[in-house]
Amino acid sequence: MQATISAIFREISCDAALQPRVEGLDPAHVRDLEAIAEAWPPLKAVKRGHLYVLVDGFHRFAAAQNLGLEQVPVEVLEAPADGDLAALAFALNAAHGKPLTLSDRRAFAARLLRAHPDWSDREIGRRAGLVQPTVARVREELERQAEIAPAEVRKGRDGRSYPAAGKPAGGTGLEAVLAPLNETLERHVTPAERIAQRKLVRYLERLAAVLEEQNELAGFETIAAGAEACRVVLGAEKAEGLGERLGWSARNILDVAITLGYRDEPS
Repeated sequence: MQATISAIFREISCDAALQPRVEGLDPAHVRDLEAIAEAWPPLKAVKRGHLYVLVDGFHRFAAAQNLGLEQVPVEVLEAPADGDLAALAFALNAAHGKPLTLSDRRAFAARLLRAHPDWSDREIGRRAGLVQPTVARVREELERQAEIAPAEVRKGRDGRSYPAAGKPAGGTGLEAVLAPLNETLERHVTPAERIAQRKLVRYLERLAAVLEEQNELAGFETIAAGAEACRVVLGAEKAEGLGERLGWSARNILDVAITLGYRDEPS
């Protein structure tokens, strides 16, 4: 079921626990909405019994209250299969309207981790709009506070389970994987091939080190933040070009990593 109706105000249930913003409603934003009530898109809600449970449009709902409206347009959505209205509310609010802050996204990631500590950092990050290192820091904090237990095995988006990622002692995971490969090359390749292969291996090792630096980059806590930085600095056209270059280049490196034994959902 997905239809837009004109709901009587008292039929709408507004549960503050479903509001994804840590700081709650922004009074200034509510006042701005009061001035343009005729331009509002419909609120979004899920039907439960005789009520419509609000999942998107909390600021508009508050503005409607202040204006004394008796009816408001409501788009009625299908209830999620897992019944998690908070996750639905987060996804809808993240897609438009007043942007969710880093704190909002971290709070949602923490909520997901409490409910699903066995989910991979990559999957949590996909749902919360955070980069993987940020999710890892949220996880570490929850583990330190004993709110969740460490998960030795984690579940990826594909439903498969993977060992939790970790760096072997004595170097990066890539270096550990490449060590036996280098030994094999010593025995079976010609000098000319050796030169090219060593050059390639050194390139991949340097690239792995550079990519790991993203963990320490200020302002790169979310995917959106990284993309916005590119647009601001480069402009929209050049940023799009950078996206194309990053895309095909990263795909090649990921294919090599997978061939070496990396799994796409390791953490």
